[in-house]
Amino acid sequence: MELVAAAFLAASAAAGFGITYLSGVRFSFEERIVFGTVVGTMVVAATSFAVSLLIRDVTVLTVGIGLLITVLAGALGVFFARMRLAAEWSEARRRWTSPLRVNGHPWPLVAVMVVCGAWTVHFLHQAYVYTPSGLYTGYVNVWGDWAAHLSFAGSFAYGHNFPPQYPIDPGHRLGYPFMIDFLAADLIPLGLSLTQALTATSGALGLALPGVIYLAALRFTAGRAAAAIAVFVFLLSGGLGFVYLLGDLQHYGLSALVHLPREYTLNRDVNLQWLNPVLAYIVPQRSTLFGFSLALIVLVLLWIAVREKLGWQPFVFAGLITAVMPVYHVHAYGTVIALPAFWALFNRRREWLAFFIPALVVGVPILLWMWPPDNTSVCGDLPSIDRYCIQPGWLSFTDWQRYGVWLFPLDLAWFWVWNTSLLLPAMLAAHGLVRWFPTTFPNWFSPMWLWFLVPNVIVLQPWVWDNTKFFIFWALLGSILVGGVLAGMLRRGPGTAIVAVTVMVLLGLSGALDLYRASDFSVSRVQFTDAGGLKVADWVRHNTKPDALFAVADEHNSPIPTLAGRRELIGYPGWLWTYGLADYVQKSEDDKKILDGDASAMDLVRQYGVDYVMIGPQEIPRGASRSYWDAHGTKVYDDGEYAVYRVANG
Repeated sequence: MELVAAAFLAASAAAGFGITYLSGVRFSFEERIVFGTVVGTMVVAATSFAVSLLIRDVTVLTVGIGLLITVLAGALGVFFARMRLAAEWSEARRRWTSPLRVNGHPWPLVAVMVVCGAWTVHFLHQAYVYTPSGLYTGYVNVWGDWAAHLSFAGSFAYGHNFPPQYPIDPGHRLGYPFMIDFLAADLIPLGLSLTQALTATSGALGLALPGVIYLAALRFTAGRAAAAIAVFVFLLSGGLGFVYLLGDLQHYGLSALVHLPREYTLNRDVNLQWLNPVLAYIVPQRSTLFGFSLALIVLVLLWIAVREKLGWQPFVFAGLITAVMPVYHVHAYGTVIALPAFWALFNRRREWLAFFIPALVVGVPILLWMWPPDNTSVCGDLPSIDRYCIQPGWLSFTDWQRYGVWLFPLDLAWFWVWNTSLLLPAMLAAHGLVRWFPTTFPNWFSPMWLWFLVPNVIVLQPWVWDNTKFFIFWALLGSILVGGVLAGMLRRGPGTAIVAVTVMVLLGLSGALDLYRASDFSVSRVQFTDAGGLKVADWVRHNTKPDALFAVADEHNSPIPTLAGRRELIGYPGWLWTYGLADYVQKSEDDKKILDGDASAMDLVRQYGVDYVMIGPQEIPRGASRSYWDAHGTKVYDDGEYAVYRVANG
């Protein structure tokens, strides 16, 4: 059955290849393949979701109809552009069969995708590992963040979660960009397990992402070297934390190089906050796999349409993609609305209406539907604007407070060099070296500095670190600037080439060390749940109603929401706080009262409509009472460690 799921993803990518012909842009054959992989999976997720929403379930039928619609759209694109397709195929053959040294040969694209793909495949094959003692994850952020993604995907595949609500806080609309997890749910009727489905969808989009970055950078810089460098500047991004490797070598010897003892891009004790983007976003926050790629694809579409003075079609196409982007990635949607708004100011054309009208008329209502019900920011003594905290300098705030406000500029500058190495200076240098760029991309990039400046003053998320959700798009597009600068240095002689290589090492060494460590299963593995957790999740999935509500410990890795696909009264508070769901405080207290057998337990069961109570290794240390539920519930499952009780909630 794994072949069926693979065929589904391949067919989606092939359909996306055809859909790119509906854009009206003369993409290269390679762009159509790589961009089409992302666009095709986006469309199949959207169409199959619409069908699933109608019948409130994910089935082979809903998946098949979604794929059929997507394939028909792709076939339509190929049919209308069949003459162009033949010409592009001939052109692609000419490029691929030309000598490698000929300008325009696509070998750097292959090199980028092979190098990145090798790490991706190795990392994801150990993302989830089943052993006799339970389920292990290959990296701490898979153990942590993917628990939410398991819950969301499982709620669609097993829990009939339509219209979507948070399965970890029922009663609230699912405001998280959930389409990457719905795509995973599509693979479960095709034979994959829940953990396999997450790995497969991360793999499909993760393999495409480096190609998307390269091809976008190639358009923006018109240089293969600049494009290839840009990919690794972003994916290996990190600060100067590699300096701690010297101490680790002194302490552990050369064995430290075999099994690295620490992360070098994140160490809050020394204010290293810029965790490598692969480990901070691309791996754990799976929606960025859509978000980064779709943002770049839309921006490339608009860049080409404006520069080549194309008609309405590419603007409409870009607008339709953007219109549904909030459910794929909210911050990507904001970026591809705001940045083109600046572009439109300086490139005034009526065709912009064809982009902004669908992007706003459809996108804004979706965004409002997803908007958090509460602003859960806690500002303390800090000033605020409508409860958004003012914290000049972001996380360098404590540094300049400690050393004095007069050192604020120096503290802020050093903080960003310490955290991102020479990324910021190189980006600034690009604006002074515009003649090194065959295109005007530095000018087009200029508004992106707002994505850097504003989050350095205002905390735009409940958790201050989450301002990186804005910084990351500044870094993504800024890496293309840096690629252009470094490629220019490589062209200017041996001396500047040596400097360029040195800068590349400084930019990427910490990130490379952390990526190496994250792929070392012996160092980075974490147990997700034990064998009993796997057994009880399997029993619950097959023996309880899809919409059953459970009272369990509010741990992020409870097997009930993550592996059984069932709703829980309240989930991990740390997530719910960042999602803007303020009711987690009261519901957490009530959940504990239910588990503990408080005098109000049965009243709370009826109030919330709880169907089952589970007591296991996560509940017992918190004071949960099996004796109470032995007397007040009907025990329907017991393997010694885990007990499930059916309760009367009427």
